[in-house]
This record gives sequence, structure tokens and C-alpha cells, in this order.
Amino acid sequence: MKKILDKLLNVDKKVLIFLAIISIIGIITGSLFMTILSTNDRELINSSLDTFMTQYGQINMQSELINNFLINLLYAFGIWLLGISIIGLPIVIFLIFMKSFLLSFTISSFIMKYKAKGIFLGIIYNLPHQVINLLIFIYLGIYSIKLSLYIIETIIHKKNLNFKHITNRYVTILCLGIIVLLLSSLYETYLMPILLKKVLSIKL
Repeated sequence: MKKILDKLLNVDKKVLIFLAIISIIGIITGSLFMTILSTNDRELINSSLDTFMTQYGQINMQSELINNFLINLLYAFGIWLLGISIIGLPIVIFLIFMKSFLLSFTISSFIMKYKAKGIFLGIIYNLPHQVINLLIFIYLGIYSIKLSLYIIETIIHKKNLNFKHITNRYVTILCLGIIVLLLSSLYETYLMPILLKKVLSIKL
């Protein structure tokens, strides 16, 4: 079991660093994007947050869990599936960037709306589940990019492609990611709304 885990966690460090840089750029861009929004856009965001904070946690929890999990699952499966295609590489990079961007933009939105309290609301809304999701997507992205590059290299140099061996490992990675995303969705659905409500009720 330990050997299997070591093998799965032994990712390409160059690709990891590259995606980490993409994520950092996404986080910085997301935090700065709020400064260029118009007054109308900011009011729309404030209105959306009001609606979200009022309704979140009052809807059917089972439906919300399914919705959260399906969104995460489709995102993960999209990254996984793009690795099999040659043209999927830039799209995977873009998806990682967007996930980082949205994480940072959400925190900025909470801060803009709720000031000092928004820092805690933004952190609770994103930690730990959204950060865990991002790490899973980066992990899948590493293997997706490696697989795309491997397929391209195989085609260029006309090598034999052991597709069965690659897909077996690739499916295992996806399954592990899905398990973690399910746990993350459970936290997001049942625990996170409670913490948000408690922080919102605190007077700062």
C-alpha cells in the first residue's frame, strides 16, 4: 500500500511548479480584479452575496450535496478527460487558473461586502474544502499534462503507446480524487453554512 501511495504521490516536480505558478497568478489576479470593477458590478456582487447568505443552508441539503459534488466531479473529470486529448493541455492550464482566480475573487468579494468580518467569512467559505479541491485539480492537472505531452511525444517520434498501463494508473488517480472531492462536498454542504452563519452573527 505504501509503495502504491509513494508511486501516486511521486509527481513531476517541473509540472507541479508550473501549475503552482499558474495558481499563484490566478490568486493574485482574482484579488486585484475587484479593483477594476464598476460600481454597478460591485453592487451586483453585494446583492448576490446578500441572497447567498440569506438562502444558503435553508435549501434541501441532499440536493445541495448532489449539486456541489457534481460540480466538483465535472471539473475533475474534465481535467482528467482533457489529458487524453492532444489539444487539452492549454485548457487544463486555463481551468487551474480559473479555479485559483475564483478562490481569491470570492475572498475579495466577502471583504468588499463585510469589511473586517469578510476576511473570516471568505476564509471559512474557502477553507479547507475549496483549497483541497484546488489541490486535487492541480494533482489531476499534473498527470493530465504529462499524459498529453507523452501522447504528443509518442506521435512525433512514432513510438509504441502502452495505453492500457497509462489508463489503469490514470483511472486510479481519478478515483482517489473523487473520494476526496466527495468528502470536501460533505463539509461544504453540512458544516460550512453553520460556520458562516455563526461568523455573520458576530458583531465586529
